[in-house]
Amino acid sequence: MLLGIMSDTHQDKAKAIPHIIKEFKDRGVKLIIHCGDIDPKHLNAKLFGNLPVDCALVESQVGRKEFANLPKGWRTTKPGDRILRVKNIIYYLGHRRAYEFLAGSEAQLMDTLNLIRKDYDGTQWLFAGHTHHQTFAQGPLIDFINPGAVEGSYSGYEFAILDTDADKVTFSRILKTNPVIEPFKIAVISDSLDVARRNPSFWDKLAEKLRSQKVRYIIHCGNMDTKKIPEKEFKDFTVYCNLRNDQEKPATKWKFKTEENPVVEINGYKLCIQLNFGAELLSKSEFDMYKYSLEIRKKYPEVSFLLFGLTRSAFFEESEQLTFINPGDIEADQNYVVIELPRCEITFDHIPIDPLPKI
Repeated sequence: MLLGIMSDTHQDKAKAIPHIIKEFKDRGVKLIIHCGDIDPKHLNAKLFGNLPVDCALVESQVGRKEFANLPKGWRTTKPGDRILRVKNIIYYLGHRRAYEFLAGSEAQLMDTLNLIRKDYDGTQWLFAGHTHHQTFAQGPLIDFINPGAVEGSYSGYEFAILDTDADKVTFSRILKTNPVIEPFKIAVISDSLDVARRNPSFWDKLAEKLRSQKVRYIIHCGNMDTKKIPEKEFKDFTVYCNLRNDQEKPATKWKFKTEENPVVEINGYKLCIQLNFGAELLSKSEFDMYKYSLEIRKKYPEVSFLLFGLTRSAFFEESEQLTFINPGDIEADQNYVVIELPRCEITFDHIPIDPLPKI
C-alpha cells in the first residue's frame, strides 16, 4: 500500500496542496497521512482528491466544532489516542513527537520508538511533523518519518511517500523555482565489508536495480573490502569510494576519497563523507547537528550533503545548512539511498533478501 505523508499545511498561502495531491495520485497513493497543523478551511474532500485522509489533531483543535463533521473517509487522532490501523498496517500518527529529537538525541528518539512499540505491539511506523523539516530514523522494529512541511520548510513544499509492501520511503518536495540543471541520480551505500562472501549475488542485484532506477553515480561512504571491489558489476557507473587511513588504494578506475580529502563534487553539487559520524550522532540533538553543519561548511564551503555510515540503521535529517544521510548497513540489511538532484528527492530502499528454499 502506498501512503502519501504530509504535514504543517497551515494557511497554505502558496496553494501547494493540490500540487502535492497530484503527485500522490500520479504515484499511486491510496491513503493520505496528515501529521497535523491543518487549517479547518482545508477539511475538504475535493481538495485532497477524494482520497481517504488520516489526520493528527493538535491539542488546541480537540473538541472544536470545525473538526466534528469530517469529510467521508477521514479519521483523526488526538493526544493520548494516536494509534491507527489500516488492514494489517499499524502506525502512530502524532504531531509534536518530532520535537523530542530537536532538543534530545538520536538515542532518546530510539528510546521513544521502543516505548511506543512496547505499549502498542505491532506498530511499524511513527509519523509526526511540527519541526518543518524532513527526518527519517530507522529502528529495528519501528521507523520514524517526518515528511517536512508544506508551508514554511527550508526548501520547497515537502511530502513523503511510503511503500509499505516494499518497505521503501521517499522524501520529496515541489520546488519553488524551476532549475535549469538536468535531473540526475546518485546512489549512496556504506559498510559493505564482506558482503561479497556472505551474499555473492548482492552486487549484481544492486547494480541491476540501480540501472532500473536510472542511477548514474555511486558513492560508497567506506568500510569496504578493497580486495573484493565489484568493478565489473559497476562498470557503467561513476563510482566514488571513501578509504580508511589503514587501507591502500586499489588498482581500479574508481575515484577514491580520504579523511584528508572527503568532498565529492558531481555536476556542481558537493557531498562530504564523514564515515564515523554515525557513532557521534547517537548523542547529538538536532541543535547539535546544526552546529556541526556550520563547522563542516566553514571547512568545506558549498557542501550541501554530509554522508556517513558505521551504524546499522538508516538516518536522514534535513537541516538549514546540510542534509545528513546514513544509507544504513549493506551487510545486514542490504540498505541503500538514491538522491535525485536538483529536486533533492531522497529514497531509502534495499535489496530484498531471498526467502529460504522450500524443504
